[in-house]
Amino acid sequence: MRIRRPEPTLATRQAEWVVAIEPWLSLGYKQTALARYLRRMARARQVLIAQERTSVLGILVFQPDFLLGRFIALLAVRPEAAGQGIGRALVAAVEKETFKTRRWLYVSSDSRNRAAARFYRKLGFSRVARLPGLLRDDRSEILWRKQRRPSDVALP
Repeated sequence: MRIRRPEPTLATRQAEWVVAIEPWLSLGYKQTALARYLRRMARARQVLIAQERTSVLGILVFQPDFLLGRFIALLAVRPEAAGQGIGRALVAAVEKETFKTRRWLYVSSDSRNRAAARFYRKLGFSRVARLPGLLRDDRSEILWRKQRRPSDVALP
């Protein structure tokens, strides 16, 4: 498996499967809108994919300047590839890059998504806030944060 930045066209094609899985399905994400977003973020070099040969197994989108850190705006792994360490590898890649220059890495998850909560806790994230109505009035997001360790700081 290889983690890399995709060309905008490849990033755009991932919208088709992402909108068909939770939580994006129940949040009502539309393929066309997500494809435009993925294209824009890939052009800005803010997308990472996990790829095995020609198959994309997972995708991560990050925002580079967020509260003294970076924010993982989207993390998705194809259902048939779940449990193989793909999400962990994508987060590790953005974490490594983030902690060279930033203090924090953030992500949010739906408060009902217990699997996401377990996943982020295992990766060392701490819950910092509950954000009611952030994406939808009837849902709450949990904001998670991971702090750079002293050993993560790049030496001159």
